[in-house]
Amino acid sequence: MSTVTSLAGVVKAGAGQTFHVLGHTVHVKVSSADTPGGSYTFELITPPGVPGPPPHVHEREEELIVVVSGEFDVLIDGQLTRAKAGDVINFARGSAHTFSQVGDEPGVTIWTVTPGEGFEAFFEELGALPAGPPDPAVLVPLFARYGMEILAP
Repeated sequence: MSTVTSLAGVVKAGAGQTFHVLGHTVHVKVSSADTPGGSYTFELITPPGVPGPPPHVHEREEELIVVVSGEFDVLIDGQLTRAKAGDVINFARGSAHTFSQVGDEPGVTIWTVTPGEGFEAFFEELGALPAGPPDPAVLVPLFARYGMEILAP
């Protein structure tokens, strides 16, 4: 018989650690410690006009995103699609991707990153950057430390 090591429970709306990453508000719902590194789930609130990250590729993680509200232009491997409430976005490992919030109201998405271990530390470093447009000279090596490559625009 295997031992269950994940932390079971319900995370209430509005609960969870909150911090800011590149103009977005992050509410952590399930940390990688809660799932022994298996996944990391967070709510991302994106104000109108705040861009997503530069186009990039993950060598380690899969990102599965549920659009709760708002409208997003999603670019995956050169294909641009508009995603709205109820849509699910799959940024598969190895895919070139980014997104931008194009609606008039804040957009809300729920993200599950698998595996989650390491991704939290990446977000903490991003969250520690000064407000304003990020410096590519800082972002490129930061992404690279976590197994991600920023692609040329």
